[in-house]
Amino acid sequence: MKTLTIILKSGSMMNMDPNFALKLADAALKKGYNVNLFCYGEGVTVIKKGQNPKRFPNIEKICRNLMEKGLKVAACSTCANARGIYEEDAIDGCKIGSLTNDLSQFIVDSDKVITLTR
Repeated sequence: MKTLTIILKSGSMMNMDPNFALKLADAALKKGYNVNLFCYGEGVTVIKKGQNPKRFPNIEKICRNLMEKGLKVAACSTCANARGIYEEDAIDGCKIGSLTNDLSQFIVDSDKVITLTR
């Protein structure tokens, strides 16, 4: 089975990159891909529990739904902790990990890697 990794560096309320990343993940999952999402920089805000946006898609809700379908999500611990996001603040099932362990393994296991950033 093919694997796609999406590296997301844009925050959940910055622009539509997180929404696009999750739509891409959904499409790949529907085609039978394994899909990984690694959140880095402002992208770590995607994994925050309790999001209640007024004019943006609810990225937390979309992410939870895709995780139930097989999406694997990890975030950079340095980036998350710098923004006050710790294990207890993350969506259940999201791993707060590292570039050297988690992202590098995602990349090694992937057929395709896409980075979304601004």
